[in-house]
Amino acid sequence: MKITSILFITLQLLAGWQANAQHKDALNARFNTMTRETSPEKNVAAIAALIKAFKLDTIKDAGDIDIMKGITALTFLKVKDFPHFEVYISQIKNPFNQTSYLNMAVNELINNKTSLTYAELTAKKTVDLYHSFKDDPSARPADFPLQDWNRFMSMAQYPYYRSYAEILHINKKDTIALDYIEKAFSYLPLDKTDQSSAELYAALLEANHREDDAYDILLNSASTGNASLQMQQQLRRLLIKRTGNAVQVTHFLDSLQRNIVQAYKQELMNKMIKDIAAPGFTLTNTEGERISLADIKGKVVVLDFWATWCAPCKAAMPAMEQLKHTHPELCLLYVATMEKGADAISRINQYLKKHMHPTSTLIDVPVAGHPDRFTTAGAYHVKSIPCRAVIDKKGKLRFLSEGYTSDTALINEMEAMIDIAKEQ
Repeated sequence: MKITSILFITLQLLAGWQANAQHKDALNARFNTMTRETSPEKNVAAIAALIKAFKLDTIKDAGDIDIMKGITALTFLKVKDFPHFEVYISQIKNPFNQTSYLNMAVNELINNKTSLTYAELTAKKTVDLYHSFKDDPSARPADFPLQDWNRFMSMAQYPYYRSYAEILHINKKDTIALDYIEKAFSYLPLDKTDQSSAELYAALLEANHREDDAYDILLNSASTGNASLQMQQQLRRLLIKRTGNAVQVTHFLDSLQRNIVQAYKQELMNKMIKDIAAPGFTLTNTEGERISLADIKGKVVVLDFWATWCAPCKAAMPAMEQLKHTHPELCLLYVATMEKGADAISRINQYLKKHMHPTSTLIDVPVAGHPDRFTTAGAYHVKSIPCRAVIDKKGKLRFLSEGYTSDTALINEMEAMIDIAKEQ
């Protein structure tokens, strides 16, 4: 989540006023290694090793030691060793650092949909601890400028309240959840926040019988192309409740979508690839069928390059599946690529069986003698995944789109690219 990233950057800034500058890059690299570590015991050992290797002082370098304790606490959390998680959280000296790592823990549990009662207790603890020190001058590190400290304290209000509101909503405590999401917006206005927070707010408003307020947020988000799939469904439901006419609602929402796609098209026309033939390929899908690009000429084709280890790839799939449903005339082909090891095909099949989408996928082939390179991804110059290639009816490659930010942004962009490809 963006909230977690902001907090971690803030933690590094807090440590930066105290750490020895000549060791900072090397120390940050070791922090990153600890973050990727899955064994709590190894991170416990790493704390002692790093304190010794970098000659860290428990007072002067307290910010860096806090980061190590926080990372280790989260490692215990991930294996559900909550007692040791709390031990290492309690050893963090700076209260701002402590609340930051508590909030990261809440988000970890929410994202993994696990131990949700404990997540709520931890979120409550985060908020209570924040309240205990936010106006306390002694909480500020001596070398930390007052103006920056006040800014960080104000910034912290949003993620702590927002996380607490989310877990309360998950645990069906919507009245108090609404109170906390509105407290969060007292610092960061709704129009400056992210899509997931607007989605949560709209859901809480409806749950608390404030449907008109929810409707205003949803309609504004849909009109500007910022409504998530869940927000679009909620808006449709509220509109049908208001009008009693599902057909009329469909026409209205479709007109909003057309306006958004038209704006995207104007922007994307200048980015369209000119007169380059899409590289040919013949790949085997998970059913054992051989699929060639030449066999599907005459259709607009979208190649979605993904991998089982790629979280953004998997997060984008529901939106891509909706696009497939909306455009039955489209040939959407998922291409599993950058899957290394002898068990790659088995790993792909297990993922498809567990998640039921995509229903079929092509298997990219490693380049002979170069197991880290893949033929089709290489031919399309795929630098990172997820990546979508859009091919027009004449077999020309028109767009390459990398990354994933939200379902809405992906669908709007892809709708515009498909429309442009159809017109070529």
